[in-house]
This record gives sequence, structure tokens and C-alpha cells, in this order.
Amino acid sequence: MTPVLHPKHVASVIKYHRDPIRALEIFNSVVKEDGFKHNLLSYKCMIEKLGCHCEFKAMENVLSDMRMNIDKGLLEGVYVGVMKIYGRYGRIQEAVDVFERMDFYNCEPSVLSYNAIMNILVEYKYFDQAHKVYLRMLDKGIVPDVYTFTIRIKSFCRTNRPHVALRLLKNMPEQGCNFNSVAYCTLIGGFYEENFKVEAYDLFDEMLNQVGFVPSLPTFGRILNCLCMKQWLKEAVGVIHTMVNKGIVPEVVKSIFKIDKRELQLPYLFWVEVKKSGRPNLYLWMRSVELR
Repeated sequence: MTPVLHPKHVASVIKYHRDPIRALEIFNSVVKEDGFKHNLLSYKCMIEKLGCHCEFKAMENVLSDMRMNIDKGLLEGVYVGVMKIYGRYGRIQEAVDVFERMDFYNCEPSVLSYNAIMNILVEYKYFDQAHKVYLRMLDKGIVPDVYTFTIRIKSFCRTNRPHVALRLLKNMPEQGCNFNSVAYCTLIGGFYEENFKVEAYDLFDEMLNQVGFVPSLPTFGRILNCLCMKQWLKEAVGVIHTMVNKGIVPEVVKSIFKIDKRELQLPYLFWVEVKKSGRPNLYLWMRSVELR
């Protein structure tokens, strides 16, 4: 008896296949099996595979086929994924086109879609367009979430307005949205970028000691990267030491070694601070020795 082929099996093969075109051939060939139909999972895997390998025309063809075979109300997650793929490769107009056509294809964008396109626009410095998308979202009665506000904070910071971003952060609870460590760290990085060291450190202290947020490793890493790019050695070590005192020795501190290797004082200072905390890190010790 021939085993039944399920879409999840096809999705697994597609996901781990290295050649996107060969994966597409497999994707197309299995529909010849009696009774086989692709589902949302297998379509999504195929679209992601093609998009990640820059096979955009083939990706759009699969997307069109999916619209004819899958309930259109279930497709928002796929559209968001396609927008992010286009954004990753700098194809901003294509990402905007996907967003704008969602209504046409009977898929009402939610806050997830609005956040995705706003974030792409902000990343590529289309700040005015991102603001217009935000206003349209409000006009449609869609309630912003914490990610919406974080994207807005990032936009204000990148347009040299960290104090406006701070007001937005403080007003979030009044708008029914609790802030998180990502929103805080985005703003902290914005203050550091504009050389407001005191405001940045005060906000970092507030986040840890008053609000009680501990940033995730990638989020914390972004603050470190900002300090490292500015060559602010003591500030970087101070921030790390604060985290160490909280019982955290973040592995992302390896980003601190992105500094020019001529600044040999930094790894030494950091190692001294970690030793003081009683929580030495083997990786960092090795890097310190290597750079000294």
C-alpha cells in the first residue's frame, strides 16, 4: 500500500532542500498525486524558499496560485512574510505593492501588516511615508500595539528627535499599551546616537531598576553596538557591568570587539569588570587575550 503524501511532508522537503528551483519542481510535481492538495503550510514554505533565494518572479507565481486555492482570509501571515523578504533585499516598492494589494485580494490588513510595512519604510529612511501609513491605520480604526509604538520610537530616533520618542514612550500606558524592553532599548540607543549620554543611562537605569525589564540579548546587543561604534569604552563597560550585577553575563558582549583593534584597552577593561563580578566568561577571556 502506497503511503499517503501529506502537505507537511512536502513542506519539510522544501524547507531543507538547498536548490530553490528543484524544490519548486518537487512542489509542482506532487499535485499530480491522486487527491493531493497543497495547504497553507506548504505554500508558505515554498514562497519563503523562493524569496530567500531571490527567485522573486517564481515566488509571485506561487503566491498567485495560493490565492486561488487557499481561503484569502488566512493569507495575512504569508503577505507579511513576503513584505519582509522584499524589505530584506531592499525592494521597497515591491513590499509596498504587496501591502497595498491585500485589500484587493480580500485580505484585510491588521496591525501586523501595518507594522511590517512601517518598519520596512523606517529601516530605509522613508519616514514620511511610514507616518502616512500610521495615520491610515488610525483612520481605519486599527489599534496600535507595542510594536507599532516601538517602530514610531525608532523613526523619531532616526530623525534626531529622541525627546519626542521619550514622550511617546511615557504616553504608551495612557493609550492602552504597555511598553517592553525593546521599546526602551530602541530609545536608549537613540539617545546614545545623539550624544545624550545622561538621558540614555538614566533611561537604562529606569528600565532595569524601576520598571524591572531585563532586555533580551539581541536588544542589549544593539545598545552595545551603538556604544562600540562611537568608541565609548567606559560607557560600554559600565552598561555591561550593570547587567552583570543583575546576574546576567550576556554572550552578545562579543559585539564589543567590533571596535577598532587598536583600542586594546576595552577588552582588558571588560575582563577586569567581569572578574570583579565573579562571573568570568571563557569566550571573552580568550578574546581579551587575543586582542591584547
